[in-house]
Amino acid sequence: MEANEAILIVDSDVTRLQATLDKQVMPEHIHQVDMPYRLTSTWQDQGCEIATWMVEDRALAWAVFQPAWWNLDYGVHASVHGSLLERDVFAWGKAQMQAYAKRASVSFFGSVELSEQTPDLAQSIEHLTALGFQKFDWHTTRFALDLDRDLPEPDLPAGLAIRPLRGKQEADAYARLHRAAFDSDMMTTTWRLRTLRHPAYRPEIDLVIVDADDSPVAFCICWLWGTVGQIEPLGVHPDYQDRGLGRTLELYALRSLRNHGAKSAFVDHVSLNEKAIALSLQTGFKQVYNALRFYVEASPKPGTGVR
Repeated sequence: MEANEAILIVDSDVTRLQATLDKQVMPEHIHQVDMPYRLTSTWQDQGCEIATWMVEDRALAWAVFQPAWWNLDYGVHASVHGSLLERDVFAWGKAQMQAYAKRASVSFFGSVELSEQTPDLAQSIEHLTALGFQKFDWHTTRFALDLDRDLPEPDLPAGLAIRPLRGKQEADAYARLHRAAFDSDMMTTTWRLRTLRHPAYRPEIDLVIVDADDSPVAFCICWLWGTVGQIEPLGVHPDYQDRGLGRTLELYALRSLRNHGAKSAFVDHVSLNEKAIALSLQTGFKQVYNALRFYVEASPKPGTGVR
């Protein structure tokens, strides 16, 4: 496959992209397992597009800007890591960030993640810096757990219960709880309903803790890719935080993933989130690698920076 022969296709067809990814697995990157959660996010409601770089019927790269995280999700074939095509992917992503800033009249730091394990990492960083990206002081850390090991027993406080999260029936309640847990308005019912329809979604491994009235107060969404599981996201309502519910959910989730065929599990934490990192280390997770984050300023008025 020759990268210089790649044809850029830009559209909003997540179904076409998912079919491409299902047939042509890209090398592992930090969002491979939870990609269905990300591909169903709010970019589809905010005028963003998916780009795919093709050679005949083969995908060499793909990318989509995600306003929910101000992040460029992308994948490149092993043969083009560090290549000029990868630089084109980053340049396209930067242009999408600037276009969104203008369209939405918002200023932000748009980011790109690079795993420390990325082949030709130095060349990829060079491409980003040449495009004006700078390295954040913080990063995302991946933690892994072998599910063959013994797990601590979960401890559920009195008056609360744990059960599977109901799909369409609790889509609104989930969206409200997610927004409250993360103090963010990014999660929507529409996003949640799209997630439920994704072919990789597994309703039996989504968990929720409920109060005496059966109202959700904490949630944990899980994903499976073959025998690899991932927890993303996990959240607790502010009124119920600092009661150990995060650790309880994590332990129940790991058991659920193991019961459904997972041999190992991942969880990702921002390096600044010391509380979440401590929770996962206590559960038995071990640090695997970091994903470095690079940012560029996006603003409705070019040259004004982020206010």
